[in-house]
Amino acid sequence: MPLTVANALRDGAARLARSASAEADALELLSRLLGLTLLELRTARVRVLSAEEAQRFESWLARRAAGEPVQYITGRAAFRSLDLVVDRRVLIRRPETEGLVEAVLTVLDTEAARWPRPRVCDLGCGSGAIALSIASEHTAAIVTATDASADALELARANAAALGLGSRVRFIGGDWYDAVSDERFEVVVSNPPYIATGEWDELPEDVRSFEPHAA
Repeated sequence: MPLTVANALRDGAARLARSASAEADALELLSRLLGLTLLELRTARVRVLSAEEAQRFESWLARRAAGEPVQYITGRAAFRSLDLVVDRRVLIRRPETEGLVEAVLTVLDTEAARWPRPRVCDLGCGSGAIALSIASEHTAAIVTATDASADALELARANAAALGLGSRVRFIGGDWYDAVSDERFEVVVSNPPYIATGEWDELPEDVRSFEPHAA
């Protein structure tokens, strides 16, 4: 029997029933697989998946059921207005981090007369989500991003290039502020590791087994 979008979403949510976000996960996986927005997916419920699409969706569901985060499965993560490439080299930024960016943007807007070309430094940039969002949304900002992980910087630079922000953000390798210790900035922003070692065993499986421990 042909597998329609509606049936794939129903079966996918049932397959992921142990997850508190089963329906949302199924929606995200299928929308990424088919290259459709969530709205387009909801209006294409009678569309029939090809055999290859159905097989790939089944594979993605199996990976999610095993605990792998949706973002690592699809290789993409939405963050504010950006769509970023992510993989196991970097932490998946949580929605709360979008609030951190909002707070920085508010300060930059408030101080625009005093800081017409504000220098902003993102320490521990990971995928580049914070730095690239600030560069994208506050075009006067001069943005620097640091990370101790060469792998993370490679991914962040790739995201910057893909978003047309390669010339707007400078990426530097180094341990926190040591990378830019002789420079001054109007704003320094960071979302550093905040999980205590003693809490490790209590973390969700998708965090404990898949996301980079250093982050």
